[in-house]
Amino acid sequence: MKTALLSFATALTLFVATAASAAPLDHDRDLRRMSPRERARYEQAQREHDRQMARERARWEAQHRHDDRRDNRDYHRH
Repeated sequence: MKTALLSFATALTLFVATAASAAPLDHDRDLRRMSPRERARYEQAQREHDRQMARERARWEAQHRHDDRRDNRDYHRH
């Protein structure tokens, strides 16, 4: 009985230690684990995403830059 309890406690301790040292859920995005080709592709996609977001932000700001003036001009005209 004592041996079974001790082996169960040892197994539980090993299980907890293994789970604590396991890889995180996003380990596939860890740049240290990628091959150079995968890393270059990932970084290129990130740069393209950043450029696209900057273009969309600039377009939105340009589209809404003169909204107040246009609204005021139309309001005073009537």
